[in-house]
Amino acid sequence: MNSENSRGADRTRGTDGTTLDIVMDDKDTLPHGLVRLRSGVIAVTHVYCPNGHNLVDKDSDARFNGYPGISLRLKGAEEEGIVIVSPIHGDDTRFGAHDFDPGEVCRVSCPICDVELPKVQDCGCTNDSKLVGLYLDPEMVEGSQVVMCNAWGCLRSRITDRFQIISKLD
Repeated sequence: MNSENSRGADRTRGTDGTTLDIVMDDKDTLPHGLVRLRSGVIAVTHVYCPNGHNLVDKDSDARFNGYPGISLRLKGAEEEGIVIVSPIHGDDTRFGAHDFDPGEVCRVSCPICDVELPKVQDCGCTNDSKLVGLYLDPEMVEGSQVVMCNAWGCLRSRITDRFQIISKLD
């Protein structure tokens, strides 16, 4: 990945054509549940489903640069399973179920209570794809979220605090 500084934002361009923009300045305080790594990228330390379950299991063996992953239940057209995704924004590493077709739209839900994650907006990468959200705090404040696409393989995502973008991957 190549890094450049653009109007106060760190921008990292991936080899797959995606761009990770970290909008917050290094001196800005991150909201509770987020940490800035030495590389400048943001890691999530906890996120919550609409029913308040923390989907980051600190006791999990699935680790990403030492941080526990985010557990999600995915259901595609023919497959269903638990996927543990990296809590490091911009890292597409994941463990668990993986027999989904590229671009397949999946139902994304809490692995504890199976509540579907709420739609934040359309994604547009495929027909019927949408960005779904996890909350940064157990009070489930709308606009303070980790948002990701429900199409398998789409990397479009963002982290927001009170509707202000902290980091986004397009």
